[in-house]
Amino acid sequence: MEHIELAATPREALSRGGMKAARKAGKIPASLYGTNVGQMALFLEKSHVMSAIRHITESSIINLRTGGKVYSVIIKEIQRDEITGDILHIDFNAIASGHRIHAKVPLHLTGAAKGVREGGILEHSIHDIEVECQPDQLPEKIDVDITNLEANHALHVRDLPQIPNVRILTNPDTVIAIIKFTRAEAEKMKEAEAQQQAQPAEAPAQEKK
Repeated sequence: MEHIELAATPREALSRGGMKAARKAGKIPASLYGTNVGQMALFLEKSHVMSAIRHITESSIINLRTGGKVYSVIIKEIQRDEITGDILHIDFNAIASGHRIHAKVPLHLTGAAKGVREGGILEHSIHDIEVECQPDQLPEKIDVDITNLEANHALHVRDLPQIPNVRILTNPDTVIAIIKFTRAEAEKMKEAEAQQQAQPAEAPAQEKK
């Protein structure tokens, strides 16, 4: 699998004003953490980050090039401006060779749920799960087929298919998706049931003499 590559330059300690000026100049502050690398303060080019970010998830392994070396990393956190949504800072975790990692993997719902076709509303409760595995076995996403999910039924983490060499850490009782009827649909169903119960039973047909 081809990994996304980003280039970074060392970053010196700056005042708040200096950091603001750097962002205006098209720089995004970042930090790299890891057992074998300690902590590095970095700058990324905003234009490069914005062109790559659409292809990056929390489970994407990135080749981060800085100081003449290339580090395999995953994104630990992205801080954004609450108003504009602009990226303010990125934290990277370096992946140690031969060590299992913890990462979040996106869940991708597939199929048209039976319960939705019957008038229910789909609620997607969580959008990712936490897993543990070797870096080269980390899935970019997990497809979750909801085709047979009926109204008033839920799909849980425990219902996910097993992934070879990947351990799921998220609580197995966590709801991934649930189909709920709207209030109007629920009332219609109650009315239909009440009418059906109120109908008198049909008299048996009389035998012809």
